[in-house]
Amino acid sequence: MDIARQLIQQSNLASLLGLHLSLSLFGSIATNPTYNLPIFFFGTWAYNYRDSNSPLKTFTLILGLSVLLDLIWFYLHSGNPQGESGYKFAIFFNTISFIFKPISIYASMANLQERGDSISAGNWTEAPGAFPAGGYQNVRDGDNTDFA
Repeated sequence: MDIARQLIQQSNLASLLGLHLSLSLFGSIATNPTYNLPIFFFGTWAYNYRDSNSPLKTFTLILGLSVLLDLIWFYLHSGNPQGESGYKFAIFFNTISFIFKPISIYASMANLQERGDSISAGNWTEAPGAFPAGGYQNVRDGDNTDFA
């Protein structure tokens, strides 16, 4: 367990994203999970976008969801149902990508912490267009003589 923890702590999110992107490209030779390639392109952009942490949060959550989607995809497409010739080659790369996804999720969460944020969803006052906390104010005070 300590070896896995050290590997996760030493991994760099940028290099993991490059690995996933390469594996997704090679895995797209035959039937593959079509959502992986766009997720990793978005992750590469989100990692390099420094103005806000929201894209990196979104990427982390979508990557976590894709682990569940991968399990469903592997269950539905096991055994080469379409008889493709490059299926074993593609499934090999998709399996390796699937194995590295939890490490990438952890690295993304660590990157968010380095940026001073967390994976929490926040509260309603941070939502776009929301009133800030205590944002309501009295427009007219009935006891004020200015409005009489």
